[in-house]
Amino acid sequence: MRVTRRNKILLSVLACVLVLPVVTVFGLNRYVNDTSVPLTDSLFPESAPKRLLAIFAHPDDEITVAGSLRRMSEEADAEITIAYLTRGEAADVPKVSLSDLAERRTVEANNAGKVLGADNVELFDFRDSELPKADAAKAQETISALIDEYRPSVVISFDDRVGFYGHPDHAQVGVWVKTVLNTRRHAPDFPVKHFYQATLPESMISVAKDLSPTFRDMYPSDPAQGLPEPTVAMTVDSVASEKRAALDAHVSQVTVLQAVQPAYDKLPSWIYFRILSREYFTQIF
Repeated sequence: MRVTRRNKILLSVLACVLVLPVVTVFGLNRYVNDTSVPLTDSLFPESAPKRLLAIFAHPDDEITVAGSLRRMSEEADAEITIAYLTRGEAADVPKVSLSDLAERRTVEANNAGKVLGADNVELFDFRDSELPKADAAKAQETISALIDEYRPSVVISFDDRVGFYGHPDHAQVGVWVKTVLNTRRHAPDFPVKHFYQATLPESMISVAKDLSPTFRDMYPSDPAQGLPEPTVAMTVDSVASEKRAALDAHVSQVTVLQAVQPAYDKLPSWIYFRILSREYFTQIF
């Protein structure tokens, strides 16, 4: 069949319409991600129980590694525990009272945990936004007790310098978790084999400082004081809808999340997390 010139033009236009978005997404993916960081399908060690404990400051902090948590929850015999030292009651969002917001965020944390396949969700009552002034011994005892109860082979938390984007509560949790693990790691029968801190590559930090007011205002200006370099990454585009659902579970925090992850609620999840398709970690041991 002879193809007319008009049909050739129409086919060319259609091809451009179909191909251009794919090329754009691919280009943005390459721009924001560091493809030199090795990829892994799991953070679980070999020949150890697949038990993971993620320890954060506030409900919604798990979003930094939500895709990885969801992926690992799908592994056979995996057990995922997410713990928050506060209930996030001091967040700068509309609220009737601190206790009212604490109750709402407790429900949101549990809903996010269900989406991510968490077997256990624990919340504690350290005061939000005051962790650097909290009783360090009590906090470390709480973290140590979590390890004794759930006996994880893997622990994930924040870094102990920046707290991902500069939040003092995040960094303080990172300090406490690292202190507990370094103190106990050589004890007989200690279950934790690997400890990872959530981090970002320089390419993603640069984009975050341009687009996110939270990163722009709070992230250290001195690169030497910034996040640790990633040593491993996990792809999360295969669980894009679950990660978006976890974000959406934190109903009270929409404006906060919009500032940390701009446009997450404006683009379809399969596009957004095909661009931001990797979560990064630095392995401490």
